[in-house]
Amino acid sequence: MQTSMNKWLAGLAVVLFISTLIGCSMKFGMFLPNTKYAYPNSNVEPLGHVEGSSTRLGFFGAPPVSKEMLDEAVNDALKQKGGDMLINIKMQSETLIIPPLPVGWTTLKVSGTAAKMTIGKQELK
Repeated sequence: MQTSMNKWLAGLAVVLFISTLIGCSMKFGMFLPNTKYAYPNSNVEPLGHVEGSSTRLGFFGAPPVSKEMLDEAVNDALKQKGGDMLINIKMQSETLIIPPLPVGWTTLKVSGTAAKMTIGKQELK
């Protein structure tokens, strides 16, 4: 009886240890249809779909999404097609925290349409 109880407790300890190593992850996303200012009297030419990301490591918790992370992810995406702006942005953040370790990661991913702005000759109304 004692041996089976020890095996059961050992098994429970292994399951709890493995579950704490797996960690916890959270995702959040949003769609931003008009996300960057276009110059007045400019022609906006879509260049195609792009994706970019930015990751930060934090100690004693995951770092929050910051403006710097968003700028880095957008610039990473725009480099793919040489665009000036990103329109119709889909943004997703993912946070991973591993309980027994004092570290966490936050990754911000953006996707959308890269566009090029050129000065236009339209008559403004």
